[in-house]
Amino acid sequence: MMKHPGIPTHLLSTAIAAIVALATRNSQAFAPISPSFVAKPHSKLNMFTGIVEEMGKVVSLETKDDMLLWDGSRGKGTEMVVQGDVVMDGAYLGCSISVNGVCLTATELDFDNNIFKVGLAPETLRKTNLGNYATNAKSSDADAVDETKLLVNLERASEIGGRNSGHFVQGHVDNVGTIIDRWIDDNSLFFKISFPHEYMRYIVPKGFVAIDGTSLTVCDVRSDGPGGENWFTFMLVEYTQKKIIIPYKDVGDTVNIEVDVLGKYSERAWEAFVPKMEALQEKVESMERRLKELESKA
Repeated sequence: MMKHPGIPTHLLSTAIAAIVALATRNSQAFAPISPSFVAKPHSKLNMFTGIVEEMGKVVSLETKDDMLLWDGSRGKGTEMVVQGDVVMDGAYLGCSISVNGVCLTATELDFDNNIFKVGLAPETLRKTNLGNYATNAKSSDADAVDETKLLVNLERASEIGGRNSGHFVQGHVDNVGTIIDRWIDDNSLFFKISFPHEYMRYIVPKGFVAIDGTSLTVCDVRSDGPGGENWFTFMLVEYTQKKIIIPYKDVGDTVNIEVDVLGKYSERAWEAFVPKMEALQEKVESMERRLKELESKA
């Protein structure tokens, strides 16, 4: 259990229960489904499960200087075209599709060729590895293309309240991690990921983490803070190895990482709760001192 100096254990237990309640209440992922979400078409909430439905392929990644903007003017923007079969089933303009764990909006759909187009905002390019696909397929042989470097994990948005074999994934990547080691353990494949220290407080052994949009379980964790070692490991069972792009990646490659959002909600609720607990503790101690004073005078 999390400890705080000077705060009794029973108060900590109460605080943790309150944190869970607040996180659940404030997280859209746990909100009850209202009737308005049941019957209307195209009403799926933009959440994912981390269970990759298929491996798609990047057809093109292009930055243009003459893209039409919302106000009718022209500006710079980046667009990606992706080929996928499963995710095109039920797709519609404006729907959300997870591409390597990034929640993106479909802006154009071509059902004849099973391809869709999405826009990549500057923040998306800064925080994810999607911008690397412009050079990923280049080879030392000018005529050769490494098709595996064009693969992406794809998943359609899910309705909250349905079955979830992974965990609640928003598609809001926190940052990229770097593969620093990989090894085989019987039929399992292990990866060791270096990750910025400021996010490591959300990475816990046996906790959830989304890697390139795949819901996975954290194995080992080391977090030494700024200047130290900050990494975690995860493993892929044989079945998963065949269904996602991560096994195609080598040491030095990057992966998109989204930490478990419940950890963030818990931290925010805890930060708001601790000052109140400390104030209550101070009042209790003040009352105890006053009681002792009265008893000594009796």
